[in-house]
Amino acid sequence: MLDILFKNARILDGTGNPWFRGDVGVRGDRIVAVGKVNDSARRVIDVADRFLAPGFIDAHVHTDVILLADPQHAPGLRQGITTHIIGQDGIGFAPAAPRVMATMRSYFAAINTVPDIGWDWSSVAEYLARFDDRTAINVAYLIPHGNVRIEAMGLDDRLPTADEMVTMQRLVAQGMREGAIGYSTGLDYIPNPYSNTWELVELGKAVAPWGGVFVTHMRSYGERIAEAVDETYAVAREAGIPVHISHYNGPADILLPLIDAGRAQGIDVTFDTYCYLAGCTILGMSALPQWVQLGGVEATVARLRRPEVRAQLRPWLEAPERRLDALQMTWNRAHPEEEGLRVTEAAARAGLSPTDYICDRLADSDMQVCAIIHHAGLRTEQDMVRIMQHPAHMAGSDGIYSGSRPHPRGYGCFARYLAYHTRERGDFTWEEAVRHMTSHAARRYHLHDRGQVHAGFAADLVVFDPDAVQDHATYADGAQLATGVDYVVVNGQLELDEGEVTGTLAGRALRGPWAAG
Repeated sequence: MLDILFKNARILDGTGNPWFRGDVGVRGDRIVAVGKVNDSARRVIDVADRFLAPGFIDAHVHTDVILLADPQHAPGLRQGITTHIIGQDGIGFAPAAPRVMATMRSYFAAINTVPDIGWDWSSVAEYLARFDDRTAINVAYLIPHGNVRIEAMGLDDRLPTADEMVTMQRLVAQGMREGAIGYSTGLDYIPNPYSNTWELVELGKAVAPWGGVFVTHMRSYGERIAEAVDETYAVAREAGIPVHISHYNGPADILLPLIDAGRAQGIDVTFDTYCYLAGCTILGMSALPQWVQLGGVEATVARLRRPEVRAQLRPWLEAPERRLDALQMTWNRAHPEEEGLRVTEAAARAGLSPTDYICDRLADSDMQVCAIIHHAGLRTEQDMVRIMQHPAHMAGSDGIYSGSRPHPRGYGCFARYLAYHTRERGDFTWEEAVRHMTSHAARRYHLHDRGQVHAGFAADLVVFDPDAVQDHATYADGAQLATGVDYVVVNGQLELDEGEVTGTLAGRALRGPWAAG
């Protein structure tokens, strides 16, 4: 007997092939039948001509501890997401000896703001075990560059010694053995920018034997983007490793030829992008030069309180190209009443200059401030659509869930792909949209039994109404849940049933196929 039988579906199998009518049978945590299925089942669900697809895979998201604090995670389930790729941007929570954990919890608090969750792990294996049957959504993990760097050499602004590099490579190899799928770097986030290409290559060499991937938030997404892509390709060639570029966005006429040139040279390069023009990150990274952030949060806060440092910062912060009016507060630990305001608006209300406002708020909150960045004029919707349509693209929300006014991408990105970009604009066919959200990411990240509706594959499935699926999150109110997704199955268990979260918590850590044990 089947556990679940979906009847009368229009099946989008995840490959990009045309949809077909059929049934899907689930037994245990597997899809066991696709087509005309007459077996009896404990639960029969008449899909009634809605679409049935593989569960969506969010290729870039910041739920590293959010899922542990909010294991049902309605923002993801209500969009049909069944797997998160975490450990992004070179900053995370494993491996994490005590000083590493303290640094990451402090520096990245504005992105992963959670109550006490125990924090009782240090290795990648211990961290991944925290997700097994405790969350509604699966996770796959990238080893963060910053973690291994801090473990080996602290926050020093220099290159590692030979011995320190050996330590870093050992930590990366151990993390891969324990189930990580690659390593990530965020070359704007302390201490990642202190590295050079040689360091990135050497860490890539520790990942390559396992078949893992190098995932990079590059050094530049602006005027120096060609140089940043060249560095990414150098890591691919010299380390012998596939590469994936995070949140690749900008002018399509510049960005897409760089991808095409790399693939023509034999570089295995892919990228993810979210379907919004504005970005979002911790305010310190976007507003402060790197010299102010030397030594970590405590040292940075001390500098920000000094008048002579503010005098040095004023020309930097208030230069016309800095566009402080483009920064919109999403999370401010010390002043939550200012969430949703632009920096210039909040500064005026407080009777402060923009420089004093930023320095005061970052110091008062121990750097725990997050902001939307409205990239006015840097890219257009046409640029964004062309980039998303590229065959090397996959969907990644870059979702951040802290604060009362989060960026809408965490609550709406995948629903927006389906509603706005597929149903309304026709930027994708349904088959193309689902491929970008499923099988492409599954292949990239070695999730070999996911991303397709196929007998023998893991039963991660989503049923949605193509006429009703809709995002509702906006820049003014980013915490609005999507609608139109009716059923979500994770590892054979219904996590969303008739649009309601069940609390089953069948998610697990999806370890690399090479993982020990």
